[in-house]
Amino acid sequence: MSLSAQAQKLLAQYQQQQELYQNLVQQRTVYEAELKELKRVLEELEKLPDDVELYKNVGHVLYKAKKEEVVSEIKNRIDLIEIKLAGLKKQEELIKNELEKLREQLQKALSGGGVGGG
Repeated sequence: MSLSAQAQKLLAQYQQQQELYQNLVQQRTVYEAELKELKRVLEELEKLPDDVELYKNVGHVLYKAKKEEVVSEIKNRIDLIEIKLAGLKKQEELIKNELEKLREQLQKALSGGGVGGG
């Protein structure tokens, strides 16, 4: 059974969107893991006294840093990741909707019903 040109085009679009969706899910998973780790680190740092000696890793160098500086940087990173996650979730939803539309169009094309223009 050979697919019509229209069905082949829809299938290619569907596969492309599905790959994009999987990449978004993977990115979200990575960011969620980083966010969880940062929140855990922040929780531990906040238990420490304000005058504690902390060392920060930058590349291959460790240097002394103030607790307030480290906490501020972690909070900023948490905020940034939360913004990125919100964007990824919106993208995921849009792609999910697009996948559903393409799936329906593909089913119609495969059943011989043709594809609507909307």
